[in-house]
Amino acid sequence: MPYPSRTDKRSIVEAAIDVLNDQGLDRLSLRAIAGHLGVRQPALYHHVPNKAALLDDVAAAVLGRWHTQRSPRHGENWEDFLARYARSFRRAMLTVRDGARLVASTGSRSPAPERAMRQLSVLEDAGFSTTDAILALIAVTRYTIGSTLEQQTARDDGDIVLEVGDAAETDHPTASFFAATREVVALGQDHEFDFGLTAVIRGLRPPST
Repeated sequence: MPYPSRTDKRSIVEAAIDVLNDQGLDRLSLRAIAGHLGVRQPALYHHVPNKAALLDDVAAAVLGRWHTQRSPRHGENWEDFLARYARSFRRAMLTVRDGARLVASTGSRSPAPERAMRQLSVLEDAGFSTTDAILALIAVTRYTIGSTLEQQTARDDGDIVLEVGDAAETDHPTASFFAATREVVALGQDHEFDFGLTAVIRGLRPPST
């Protein structure tokens, strides 16, 4: 994509996303970003003090652009909100290469208060204490990051790879296991994620229920 001849923070962040997608998080450096922009590396320091600060900005940009379902809708129940929030969060991380590693390793754990209060309100209205509502959001967030991280870093892109061999025979002792595993593979990783997400959310019940 074209960039202005004079760098600004937005252009630097956009270039960083391009480099991330092309080379991965381990090779994302200020030097690589400067080269992508066609400028000298010191020019970047007018806008970002160091690589850590830049990665924070990149993670915020990724989530700001693609994590679009962060607030509860009017009248929405808490289970539906948490599921929609988690799926949106996962999609955002999967949109860029090494997105889960980027998000997990950057930024502060301190949430934006106004957004956090909107998120917590749907849980508090259902009977969660504020403390338990915060812990519920943390649990869903951590499950989502962990699941996405495994998908993006595991061999074979996180897919289950079967070496069936003799198990293809219907009378083999492990034939039923391999048949069920093939069914799981056919259902896909979105279904796999949703199954685990549903289990997590079902375990998060307010004291009154």
